[in-house]
Amino acid sequence: MSRELELLENTEELEREEDEENAPLEEFDSEEKLQLMAEAADAVRATNLIALDLRELTIVTDFFLLCTGNSGVQIRAIADRIEDRLRDEGIRKLRVEGYREGTWVLMDYGDVVVHVMAEEQRQFYKLEELWKDAPQLPLKLAPADAPSRGLRDFDLVADEDNDDDDLEDEEDDDEE
Repeated sequence: MSRELELLENTEELEREEDEENAPLEEFDSEEKLQLMAEAADAVRATNLIALDLRELTIVTDFFLLCTGNSGVQIRAIADRIEDRLRDEGIRKLRVEGYREGTWVLMDYGDVVVHVMAEEQRQFYKLEELWKDAPQLPLKLAPADAPSRGLRDFDLVADEDNDDDDLEDEEDDDEE
């Protein structure tokens, strides 16, 4: 009997450790999660970002984040950046639809649902009109001309390493 009890205790301890590993690093409310998603999308130049507050209209989700990408590659990059940013915070998605097609990616995080859409789908489905009774929330995003907007951390490091002197030296070499 004591061997069974010891195994049970070990199993319970392992389950607690797994729960701790899968738990978010920090608890985020829906609005904070929405802001993280918007910042991530904006970092890879998503356009026409709109946050709709659905809390008074449906029990399905609290917010929609709508944004547009210019190509399938960019749409997937936006979805990837959002997923990576939230995963870094310990937040996991429940479901993703449309990633392979790259024209409309739906990312379900429970309390926030993200729609990353091609312009054609955005104009055709008109989710803003469908949910016209939903108030829009302001998003705090970097100005469009911000130097770091759309760059990855390693791009910034690489830029810091470049000196104007190095460029002048290269130009001198070209003249010889």
